[in-house]
Amino acid sequence: MTGEARARDDGFTMVELMVVVLIIGILLAVSLPTLLGARERALDRRVQMNIRNAFQVEKAYYVDEREYTDDPSEMVAIEPALDYVAGDTPVIAEQVYLHWVPATDEIYISSKSNTGRCFYLKESSASGAAYVTATAAACGAADAQTYGSAW
Repeated sequence: MTGEARARDDGFTMVELMVVVLIIGILLAVSLPTLLGARERALDRRVQMNIRNAFQVEKAYYVDEREYTDDPSEMVAIEPALDYVAGDTPVIAEQVYLHWVPATDEIYISSKSNTGRCFYLKESSASGAAYVTATAAACGAADAQTYGSAW
């Protein structure tokens, strides 16, 4: 082989490099929205798990006392990992809001995600547990939501 033929075979051409860059760009464009959505879903799941954990704490309290509580200090004594607040409208993200209605023996547990979505759980001794995700941009009172069987 001559020196000229060897020089042409020693590297990638500009077209080959541009094709590789184009393929990488297409892969990034396809995967980026999925990755961004995964973060939001993870933040929402964290809040849902906090609500479920608070619900388990409420059930443990109910077994001992035969009533629910919305007193944050009593909840912290059982599960100190969560940040409890007495109230029915989630305002601050990552806090678990407790609202107890003694007349109907219902407990409302709600929380706001860092994505801005609010999640609610209602437990009634008569009808069991029900769930809802707020559809409005502003989170409303827990006892004013329409509840279903899942988030």
